[in-house]
Amino acid sequence: MRSRWPSRFCCDEDLALLGYDGRDAEKDLAKWRSGDLHPATQELIDIIRTEGVEGAVLLDIGAGVGAVHMTLLEAGAARAVDVDASREYLATARAEAARRGLADRVEYRYGDVVELAAELPAADIVTLDSVICCYPDLPAILRAAVRPGPRLVGLTYPRDVWWMRAFMRLFNLAHMVRRSPARYFIYRHAQVDRPMAGAGYLNVVLSGTREWRVLLYRRA
Repeated sequence: MRSRWPSRFCCDEDLALLGYDGRDAEKDLAKWRSGDLHPATQELIDIIRTEGVEGAVLLDIGAGVGAVHMTLLEAGAARAVDVDASREYLATARAEAARRGLADRVEYRYGDVVELAAELPAADIVTLDSVICCYPDLPAILRAAVRPGPRLVGLTYPRDVWWMRAFMRLFNLAHMVRRSPARYFIYRHAQVDRPMAGAGYLNVVLSGTREWRVLLYRRA
Protein backbone atom coordinates (compact mmCIF):
# COMPACT_ATOMS: atom_id res chain seq x y z
CA MET A 1 0.00 0.00 0.00
CA ARG A 2 1.29 3.47 -0.89
CA SER A 3 2.23 5.81 1.93
CA ARG A 4 1.71 9.07 0.01
CA TRP A 5 -1.55 10.58 -1.20
CA PRO A 6 -1.94 10.45 -5.00
CA SER A 7 -3.46 13.28 -7.00
CA ARG A 8 -6.25 10.93 -8.15
CA PHE A 9 -7.90 7.87 -6.60
CA CYS A 10 -8.65 5.66 -9.57
CA CYS A 11 -7.15 2.21 -8.95
CA ASP A 12 -7.37 -0.33 -6.14
CA GLU A 13 -4.02 0.66 -4.68
CA ASP A 14 -5.01 4.32 -4.44
CA LEU A 15 -8.58 3.65 -3.30
CA ALA A 16 -7.20 1.61 -0.41
CA LEU A 17 -5.97 4.92 1.03
CA LEU A 18 -9.58 6.10 1.28
CA GLY A 19 -11.23 2.79 2.13
CA TYR A 20 -8.75 1.47 4.70
CA ASP A 21 -11.38 1.52 7.47
CA GLY A 22 -13.48 -1.05 5.62
CA ARG A 23 -11.76 -3.72 7.69
CA ASP A 24 -14.12 -2.68 10.51
CA ALA A 25 -17.25 -3.18 8.42
CA GLU A 26 -18.65 -6.14 10.36
CA LYS A 27 -18.00 -4.42 13.68
CA ASP A 28 -19.71 -1.24 12.44
CA LEU A 29 -22.70 -3.27 11.25
CA ALA A 30 -23.01 -5.01 14.62
CA LYS A 31 -23.01 -1.62 16.38
CA TRP A 32 -25.74 -0.30 14.10
CA ARG A 33 -27.88 -3.40 14.57
CA SER A 34 -27.53 -3.06 18.34
CA GLY A 35 -28.74 0.54 18.19
CA ASP A 36 -25.30 2.03 18.81
CA LEU A 37 -25.28 4.45 15.88
CA HIS A 38 -22.92 7.43 16.11
CA PRO A 39 -24.93 10.37 17.55
CA ALA A 40 -23.96 12.67 14.66
CA THR A 41 -25.09 10.05 12.14
CA GLN A 42 -28.42 9.64 13.90
CA GLU A 43 -28.89 13.41 14.01
CA LEU A 44 -28.16 13.67 10.29
CA ILE A 45 -30.78 11.02 9.55
CA ASP A 46 -33.35 12.74 11.78
CA ILE A 47 -32.75 16.15 10.19
CA ILE A 48 -33.15 14.81 6.66
CA ARG A 49 -36.30 12.90 7.60
CA THR A 50 -37.77 16.14 8.94
CA GLU A 51 -37.19 17.72 5.52
CA GLY A 52 -39.17 14.93 3.84
CA VAL A 53 -37.81 11.96 1.91
CA GLU A 54 -40.91 10.45 0.29
CA GLY A 55 -40.03 9.32 -3.23
CA ALA A 56 -36.54 10.82 -3.06
CA VAL A 57 -33.44 9.53 -4.83
CA LEU A 58 -30.41 9.40 -2.51
CA LEU A 59 -26.69 9.56 -3.16
CA ASP A 60 -24.80 8.29 -0.10
CA ILE A 61 -21.09 9.09 -0.50
CA GLY A 62 -18.78 6.93 1.60
CA ALA A 63 -21.84 5.11 2.88
CA GLY A 64 -20.02 2.58 5.05
CA VAL A 65 -22.48 -0.11 6.15
CA GLY A 66 -25.35 1.91 4.65
CA ALA A 67 -27.05 3.11 7.82
CA VAL A 68 -28.00 6.50 6.39
CA HIS A 69 -29.48 5.50 3.06
CA MET A 70 -31.14 2.30 4.31
CA THR A 71 -32.85 4.13 7.16
CA LEU A 72 -34.08 6.78 4.74
CA LEU A 73 -35.26 4.14 2.27
CA GLU A 74 -37.26 2.56 5.08
CA ALA A 75 -38.66 6.04 5.81
CA GLY A 76 -40.02 6.43 2.28
CA ALA A 77 -37.17 7.34 -0.07
CA ALA A 78 -37.46 5.63 -3.45
CA ARG A 79 -33.94 4.47 -4.23
CA ALA A 80 -30.29 5.09 -3.41
CA VAL A 81 -26.83 5.02 -4.90
CA ASP A 82 -24.08 3.87 -2.52
CA VAL A 83 -20.60 5.08 -3.54
CA ASP A 84 -17.68 3.77 -1.52
CA ALA A 85 -13.93 3.29 -1.90
CA SER A 86 -14.04 0.13 0.23
CA ARG A 87 -15.08 -3.19 -1.27
CA GLU A 88 -15.57 -4.51 2.28
CA TYR A 89 -18.08 -1.80 3.14
CA LEU A 90 -19.91 -2.25 -0.17
CA ALA A 91 -20.22 -6.00 0.37
CA THR A 92 -21.45 -5.55 3.94
CA ALA A 93 -23.95 -2.86 2.94
CA ARG A 94 -25.23 -4.98 0.04
CA ALA A 95 -25.79 -7.99 2.31
CA GLU A 96 -27.60 -5.86 4.89
CA ALA A 97 -29.81 -4.30 2.21
CA ALA A 98 -30.78 -7.79 1.05
CA ARG A 99 -31.57 -8.81 4.62
CA ARG A 100 -33.85 -5.78 4.98
CA GLY A 101 -35.59 -6.37 1.64
CA LEU A 102 -34.04 -3.28 0.04
CA ALA A 103 -31.67 -4.92 -2.44
CA ASP A 104 -33.59 -3.87 -5.56
CA ARG A 105 -33.63 -0.21 -4.47
CA VAL A 106 -29.88 0.34 -4.04
CA GLU A 107 -27.21 0.72 -6.72
CA TYR A 108 -23.58 0.18 -5.68
CA ARG A 109 -20.57 1.97 -7.14
CA TYR A 110 -17.00 1.17 -6.14
CA GLY A 111 -14.56 4.05 -6.38
CA ASP A 112 -13.85 7.67 -5.56
CA VAL A 113 -16.93 9.87 -6.01
CA VAL A 114 -14.74 12.60 -7.53
CA GLU A 115 -13.74 10.20 -10.30
CA LEU A 116 -17.26 8.81 -10.69
CA ALA A 117 -19.21 12.08 -10.42
CA ALA A 118 -19.81 12.61 -14.13
CA GLU A 119 -21.53 9.23 -14.51
CA LEU A 120 -23.70 9.28 -11.39
CA PRO A 121 -27.47 9.80 -11.79
CA ALA A 122 -29.36 12.84 -10.57
CA ALA A 123 -30.21 12.79 -6.87
CA ASP A 124 -32.58 14.67 -4.59
CA ILE A 125 -30.52 14.19 -1.42
CA VAL A 126 -26.75 13.73 -1.02
CA THR A 127 -25.14 12.65 2.25
CA LEU A 128 -21.50 12.60 3.35
CA ASP A 129 -21.45 11.09 6.82
CA SER A 130 -17.93 11.14 8.29
CA VAL A 131 -16.44 11.43 4.81
CA ILE A 132 -14.71 14.76 4.26
CA CYS A 133 -12.52 14.12 7.32
CA CYS A 134 -10.91 11.27 5.33
CA TYR A 135 -10.54 13.09 2.02
CA PRO A 136 -7.60 15.39 1.22
CA ASP A 137 -9.25 17.57 -1.44
CA LEU A 138 -12.28 19.26 0.11
CA PRO A 139 -13.30 21.46 -2.87
CA ALA A 140 -13.22 18.47 -5.22
CA ILE A 141 -15.43 16.25 -3.09
CA LEU A 142 -17.92 19.07 -2.47
CA ARG A 143 -18.13 19.71 -6.22
CA ALA A 144 -18.84 16.01 -6.71
CA ALA A 145 -21.53 16.13 -4.02
CA VAL A 146 -23.50 18.94 -5.67
CA ARG A 147 -23.02 17.74 -9.27
CA PRO A 148 -26.19 15.56 -9.23
CA GLY A 149 -28.21 18.73 -8.48
CA PRO A 150 -29.65 17.71 -5.08
CA ARG A 151 -32.10 19.83 -3.16
CA LEU A 152 -30.41 18.79 0.09
CA VAL A 153 -26.82 17.99 1.06
CA GLY A 154 -26.10 16.66 4.56
CA LEU A 155 -22.67 16.33 6.14
CA THR A 156 -21.07 15.28 9.39
CA TYR A 157 -17.42 15.97 10.20
CA PRO A 158 -15.20 16.75 13.22
CA ARG A 159 -15.42 20.19 14.77
CA ASP A 160 -12.49 22.52 14.20
CA VAL A 161 -11.69 22.90 17.91
CA TRP A 162 -8.33 22.54 19.61
CA TRP A 163 -8.92 19.12 21.16
CA MET A 164 -10.05 17.62 17.86
CA ARG A 165 -7.08 19.18 16.06
CA ALA A 166 -4.80 17.71 18.74
CA PHE A 167 -6.40 14.30 18.24
CA MET A 168 -5.92 14.64 14.48
CA ARG A 169 -2.20 15.31 14.91
CA LEU A 170 -1.74 12.36 17.26
CA PHE A 171 -3.75 10.08 14.98
CA ASN A 172 -1.74 11.08 11.93
CA LEU A 173 1.57 10.80 13.76
CA ALA A 174 0.73 7.32 15.05
CA HIS A 175 -0.19 6.13 11.58
CA MET A 176 2.94 7.66 10.06
CA VAL A 177 5.07 5.75 12.59
CA ARG A 178 3.22 2.54 11.72
CA ARG A 179 3.66 3.31 7.99
CA SER A 180 -0.09 3.32 7.59
CA PRO A 181 -1.58 5.58 4.89
CA ALA A 182 -4.55 6.56 7.07
CA ARG A 183 -4.84 10.31 7.57
CA TYR A 184 -7.36 12.50 9.33
CA PHE A 185 -8.37 15.98 8.12
CA ILE A 186 -10.20 18.66 10.08
CA TYR A 187 -11.76 21.45 8.06
CA ARG A 188 -13.10 24.73 9.37
CA HIS A 189 -16.77 25.51 8.86
CA ALA A 190 -15.91 28.38 6.52
CA GLN A 191 -13.93 26.01 4.30
CA VAL A 192 -17.11 23.98 3.79
CA ASP A 193 -19.55 26.88 3.68
CA ARG A 194 -17.82 29.00 1.04
CA PRO A 195 -17.81 26.43 -1.79
CA MET A 196 -21.32 25.29 -0.91
CA ALA A 197 -22.59 28.89 -1.02
CA GLY A 198 -20.75 29.38 -4.30
CA ALA A 199 -22.59 26.36 -5.70
CA GLY A 200 -25.93 27.90 -4.69
CA TYR A 201 -26.59 26.14 -1.38
CA LEU A 202 -27.72 27.70 1.91
CA ASN A 203 -26.67 26.28 5.27
CA VAL A 204 -30.05 25.74 6.95
CA VAL A 205 -28.92 23.51 9.85
CA LEU A 206 -25.71 23.88 11.84
CA SER A 207 -25.83 21.46 14.75
CA GLY A 208 -24.11 18.36 16.11
CA THR A 209 -22.33 17.10 19.19
CA ARG A 210 -19.43 18.43 21.22
CA GLU A 211 -16.97 16.74 18.85
CA TRP A 212 -18.87 16.60 15.54
CA ARG A 213 -20.72 19.04 13.31
CA VAL A 214 -23.94 18.14 11.54
CA LEU A 215 -24.77 20.40 8.60
CA LEU A 216 -27.66 20.51 6.17
CA TYR A 217 -27.57 22.58 2.99
CA ARG A 218 -30.58 23.41 0.85
CA ARG A 219 -30.40 24.50 -2.77
CA ALA A 220 -31.21 28.20 -2.92
